[in-house]
Amino acid sequence: MRSRRSLLAGASLLFAASAARVAAAQSEHDIHFLSEHAAESGMDAHYAALPWPAVRLETGAWRQSVDVSAASTRTELIDLDGSMVGFGATKGTGRNRGYELLGFYSQMDFSGVGGRSVLAAGFLDGVPLDLPNDADFAAPRGTLRHFGVGAAYVRERGHGSQLIAGLLLERADVRGVALDYRLASGADAGAAGVLDHSSAATFLTPFVGWQQTRSISTQWTWSPRALLTFPLPPGDFDGRLTGPGFDLGTPEDGKALEFGDPFVSLGLALAHVPTGLEIDLGGALLFAATERVSHAGVDHAFVVHVAWRPRGHAPQ
Repeated sequence: MRSRRSLLAGASLLFAASAARVAAAQSEHDIHFLSEHAAESGMDAHYAALPWPAVRLETGAWRQSVDVSAASTRTELIDLDGSMVGFGATKGTGRNRGYELLGFYSQMDFSGVGGRSVLAAGFLDGVPLDLPNDADFAAPRGTLRHFGVGAAYVRERGHGSQLIAGLLLERADVRGVALDYRLASGADAGAAGVLDHSSAATFLTPFVGWQQTRSISTQWTWSPRALLTFPLPPGDFDGRLTGPGFDLGTPEDGKALEFGDPFVSLGLALAHVPTGLEIDLGGALLFAATERVSHAGVDHAFVVHVAWRPRGHAPQ
């Protein structure tokens, strides 16, 4: 119980810190924050759908997991949709302890109808435009490719509960993420060009999790769970702006924004023992609520996570 309380307290602190960061940013609710938060929401969806260890550790035996998920994020101007596949393998190495190896790969597409927002480009030096000012944005495009591998120590604590602590090596490639713009106000109204936030970052991401699996019947179990992830170091969210007679971008012409936030995932998985199939119903509901708080400008978000674990059985 003490371990669970500590984990939930840590989750609350991280969530509060993330919400405070958003509150500070909301007064600058511009296109750059929308672009960054859409990408980070996609990363959060993948953390929420990482493979979990086998319900019960078996000394010397491997237990596999195949995980698939679909996610979608809607912001005021930009949408992000895609899927992820994950693989996990858990092995017991002794009484009540073992380890998990895991990996995941995802590709998501940026799209949307565009609209009006603030073009600031404060991260660039010497932009020859009257900024910040309103601009009309069109044709959001690009991809988020996110993949990684990791390992975790797994400790069983009794009453069907597990503690998990591990490390991910992950990569996030934000490729060709761009919008066309036309200034709608200010001295340079009518000026047009392209805003591009293509970026790439590699993270070492510590994570810690807790889950407790209980039997509903001989055929069904349910598992409340929580996972904290903390990607390090923050990645550079680069920016490039073109317009009449200029083409400027980071890092040569300014300082990049940052992306890659700590994330708290809460879930409630329902598993069918005979088939080994599992769906995270709680995660699907809670992800939508937490993303709207943790990332300014996200109007709607969802993730659906399904796993298959061969030889599934209920805890005794």
